[in-house]
Amino acid sequence: MRRSFFLLSIITLLISLPVLATEKNYVYRETTGKTSIENKWTIKPAPAGYTVEAENDNEYQYILCRQDHSTLRWELRNRGAGTDLVGEREGNLLTVKGRFKGKEFAKEFKIDSLPWYQSLEVALADFVRSEAEKTEFWIVEPFNIKCYKMVATKQKTEDVTINNREVEAVRIKVAFSIFWSAHYWYRKADGVYLRFEGVRGGPGTPKTIVELIAEGNS
Repeated sequence: MRRSFFLLSIITLLISLPVLATEKNYVYRETTGKTSIENKWTIKPAPAGYTVEAENDNEYQYILCRQDHSTLRWELRNRGAGTDLVGEREGNLLTVKGRFKGKEFAKEFKIDSLPWYQSLEVALADFVRSEAEKTEFWIVEPFNIKCYKMVATKQKTEDVTINNREVEAVRIKVAFSIFWSAHYWYRKADGVYLRFEGVRGGPGTPKTIVELIAEGNS
C-alpha cells in the first residue's frame, strides 16, 4: 500500500514538473480603431505560484499570482503617461499606491472574499476547463484605477480563426453591470487566452480587438 502511494506521488510530481518549470511566451496584436500594437506576455513559475509580465512599447505590467490564479501583487508602469503603481491585497483590503498620470496616488478598496484576478486573461484558464457556468472576482481597471466586481459567464463553444487555423474555443462574457461587458475567447483544450472584443475606455472609445499571433515555451 505504501509502495503504491509512493509511486502515485512520483507520477503526480513528474506530470506536474513540466507545467511548473516551463516559461510560456505569448504575443498578442491589439487593435483599437486604426491603431495596432503588439503585447508580449511571459508567464514564469514562482514559489507562490507564477508571475505574468505583459509589455509593449509604452507599458509594463507585472502580476504575482498564487497557484489558484488569485493575484498577490500588481505593478503597472507607463513612463509616457507618468504612471508607476503597485497594488497589493491583505485580507479583504486592496491597496494601490504610487503615481498615476503624473500625480501621487494612494487608494484603498474594501472588497470581499472573492479572488482578485488582475490578469483574467490567464486567471480564467481553470474556469474555462471546469463544469462551472459562472464565476465572480475583483479587478482593478488600469485606465481609471477603480476596483470592480466582475462576473464571467460561459456563452458557448465555437470555432475561431487564429493565425489562419480553426481553433475550438470557449467564449466568455465578462461584465460588471448592464453598462459594460466584453467577450473573451479561450482555447478549450488548455484554457489559453486567444481573443478579446470590447471597449477599453470611456464613452466614444473605439472597440478593441486582441488576437493571439504567436506562442511558445522557453
